[in-house]
Amino acid sequence: MAGYPRVIGGYVAGYYPGVGAEMAPGQPMLPVHPSPQAAVHSAPWRPMLAPGSPPLGEGHVPIPLNPETNSGTWGNTAAGGAATSATITFSARPQKPYKTTRILIGRSGTPGGLAAAHLVGQVYIGTDLQQGEVGIIDLETLGAGGSFDTWVSFKQAEPGVWIRVQASLLGAPAFSTATDQVSYILTLIGHYLH
Repeated sequence: MAGYPRVIGGYVAGYYPGVGAEMAPGQPMLPVHPSPQAAVHSAPWRPMLAPGSPPLGEGHVPIPLNPETNSGTWGNTAAGGAATSATITFSARPQKPYKTTRILIGRSGTPGGLAAAHLVGQVYIGTDLQQGEVGIIDLETLGAGGSFDTWVSFKQAEPGVWIRVQASLLGAPAFSTATDQVSYILTLIGHYLH
């Protein structure tokens, strides 16, 4: 018999009560979905990878972003700092899948450097820009320790994929003295499989 409704294994396929063809007399109506299976009790070590080893878990852990040049310092070029117009890349390369949920940024320096500097930049996971639009974002405000509701949901970095922040100072500020400087530390907090 071609088409619907038709009887298949004791039930009517394509039959909806009150709509369309009725079942042939004498045919029992069987449920479309089978009844659930009885609960099976397994050994307590079953969720583990092997007896005695713990199951995979997920932690919420920090990962440091290390400056690739100038130790993350702008100003005081005589002591190894970058020019205020320079871009410094901060990077990390996780060894397990890592999904960033928060950026934390700390800074230190001389009073003249701290007063003039403000960190901006772009965030990449591999080659993927983690922003809604090309341009610079206010990293310092986003990563300030006291910022409220600044959680992010970046793409997961697979093992060996670079997480990079290309950072620079807003407007290449002019420090008041040649020894003024500002240094930044960037840390990500995210989910890590362990």
